[in-house]
Amino acid sequence: MKGWLAVAAGGLLLVIALALDAPAALLDARVAAATDGRVRIAGATGTLWNGMGELVLLPRGTRRLLAWHIDAASLLTGEARGTLALDGSAAQSAAFAFGHGRTALRNFDADLPMDALLETAGVPAALGAAGGSVATHVDRFVRTEDALDADLSVQWKDASLPAPASGVRIGLGDISVELRGSGPEIGGLLSNRGGDVDITGRLRLDAALHPSLDAALRPRAGIERDRADAIVAALSLVGAPDGQGGYRLNWPR
Repeated sequence: MKGWLAVAAGGLLLVIALALDAPAALLDARVAAATDGRVRIAGATGTLWNGMGELVLLPRGTRRLLAWHIDAASLLTGEARGTLALDGSAAQSAAFAFGHGRTALRNFDADLPMDALLETAGVPAALGAAGGSVATHVDRFVRTEDALDADLSVQWKDASLPAPASGVRIGLGDISVELRGSGPEIGGLLSNRGGDVDITGRLRLDAALHPSLDAALRPRAGIERDRADAIVAALSLVGAPDGQGGYRLNWPR
């Protein structure tokens, strides 16, 4: 009997040892499966628990250095906990947790091109040609099945969109939103600074991560006539006239 216990214990230790030495490349397979191949981790080195590689957004191919650590002992509680850092900044490592119907992220920062993000998300090509970059700062983001608890900010810097059929790009300036609160839905005010269009509104996000937007868009005064006409034509495709020279955008409609 003692012999069988020794064999079983030895086998368990071997399984644990193999698991702790699992190659980092296994994470790429999991990420690819979860994102339908739109996000990959290239050139992964190290182990599944401590590794690094390049986060790749497809089809654009935008790359960011990614390093991670997963606390293997946390799995004993049914929750995976660890840290991750973009662009190799260990001093700015974000903490994450996943399990028990809960996902949490704290102290996370990222700055990525908007066109790459939209193409990865499968957004139509017209919007995929958006210009600028998206800077995200997350102090706290906790999601359960029916609620969010968050304190985060997003800024779309040097934002621009192509105006249909005119060849004109519409400058949107720097668009900012802060989402703070807790409950089945959180929201924040949306505004911009600079650009050809004045934007004010409110963005909401529910526990299923479905966003909704209610915004007013108005061409700024002083824009040359041809450019203003192209901007008005573009805004009329996405919003309804508000009777005051602007357009109301509600998404989803």
